[in-house]
Amino acid sequence: MPTEAKMTIAERRKYLERMRLRYVRAKRVARSQLLDEMEAVTELHRKSLIRLLQGDLTRQPRRRQRARRYGAGAADAVRVSAESLDYVCAERLTPNLGWLAQHLATHGELTLTDPLLVQVSS
Repeated sequence: MPTEAKMTIAERRKYLERMRLRYVRAKRVARSQLLDEMEAVTELHRKSLIRLLQGDLTRQPRRRQRARRYGAGAADAVRVSAESLDYVCAERLTPNLGWLAQHLATHGELTLTDPLLVQVSS
C-alpha cells in the first residue's frame, strides 16, 4: 500500500503555478535544480515540466463532448442486467448481456425489442 497519495492534476497545476516565478527568475544551474525538485514532486518528465512552465497552466475544457453510444433503452437494459448480477465487473457483464437480457425478458423484468437485443448483444 503506498504511503503517499498521488497528486491530482489540479494540485500539480497549483504547485507548478507557484514554482513558475522561481523558475523564470532563476539562472541555468538553479533552473536545473528546480526541475529536479519538480520532477520528484510531480512525477512528470522534465520536458513536460518545461512545456507546462512555459505555457498556460489553466486547464482547457473539452472542445467536443463524447456522444452516447447507446440509447436510453440499452442503458436501462444494462442497468437491470448489472443489478441482477449484483454489479459484476464490465469484463464479466459484457459477454453475458445478450442471454441475460433474453432471460430477464422471459421473466418479465425487462422489455426487449429486436433492435435493443442487437445493441445489447454486440
